[in-house]
Amino acid sequence: MKKFLALILALVMGLSLVACGGGDKPADDAANEPTQTEGDAPKFEKQTWKFTCSATENTCWADMGRDFGQMVSDATGGAVTVEVYAADQLTAGNQTEGIQGVMDGTIELSAHSNIIYSNFDSRLNVVSLPFLFDNFDDVDAKLDGDAGKAVGEVVESMGLHLLGIAENGFRHPTNSVRPIESLADMKGLKIRVAGSELLNAEYDAWGANWTNANWSEVYTGLQTGTYDGQENPLPTADGASIAEVQKYVTYWTGVYDCIFFTMNGELYDSLDPELQKIVDECGLKAAQNQRKLEREGDQEVLEKWKAAGVTVSELSPEAVEEFKAASAGLYEDPKFVEMMTPELIAAFTE
Repeated sequence: MKKFLALILALVMGLSLVACGGGDKPADDAANEPTQTEGDAPKFEKQTWKFTCSATENTCWADMGRDFGQMVSDATGGAVTVEVYAADQLTAGNQTEGIQGVMDGTIELSAHSNIIYSNFDSRLNVVSLPFLFDNFDDVDAKLDGDAGKAVGEVVESMGLHLLGIAENGFRHPTNSVRPIESLADMKGLKIRVAGSELLNAEYDAWGANWTNANWSEVYTGLQTGTYDGQENPLPTADGASIAEVQKYVTYWTGVYDCIFFTMNGELYDSLDPELQKIVDECGLKAAQNQRKLEREGDQEVLEKWKAAGVTVSELSPEAVEEFKAASAGLYEDPKFVEMMTPELIAAFTE
């Protein structure tokens, strides 16, 4: 009887050790085991991905990275962590190098506008043709349709995986000289324009004395009078406190740019199919959430600036036609048609 009890006790102790993982595995090995998500989901290895974007920490660009990171972490049981580096901290503020880092694989995730992407493939300028979109509904119809698929293929040809198309928004010009309510009002203003040959040509057609400069230099340039004004979506401009050094803003649909939310292509291809599915679903959802936040922020900033004394102007239908007519030739300019290709232009205009 004693032998039988001893045998039962030994068996119980052995089962207890098995249930706790054996008891003799090194602690470091146990910590490095794949994380098991809830239910029947597969196990995922622990990974940390860096997300870079050109806008500052207090914008919905950075919020998109955090939103994506939280969703992916939740879906993988905490296996995947996303670190957000706003204002292109990883590349000393250089937006082009931020994209290059994702292409090279030294950075895993990126959110940059099509204007910056056009430095790598000039076809992506197409999104910023003058008065290409009538309103936000028109934006969604095109970017979520065949036109969005067409530019997405261009982005992915660069060795990237496109997670979603988010929004930088309509680029509203500000200045400290006078309200811009007609084509004549734009003439001669020294406007800092984002580094894009197409934007340069647009502001040239509208009569401005445009110049290019890094975004990090713009506030000081406006403050000292080096530039009369700048052009950007309102949340981006507000994130840099532009209203402190500008008196007027023109709220219009003259120029738009989107954000390509991308992942390094080789990294994406290396992921387990189930993790790829999670990444794609979370990426698309984060981009959709960001568009909503951008538009809400657009209106919030507009009201905030009005309350701070900034004069807000909107173009009359006649003034819109003036601006459209002045820049219409860019759609047929052989240089830009060759740059963006007739096929891509047609995808957005037909």
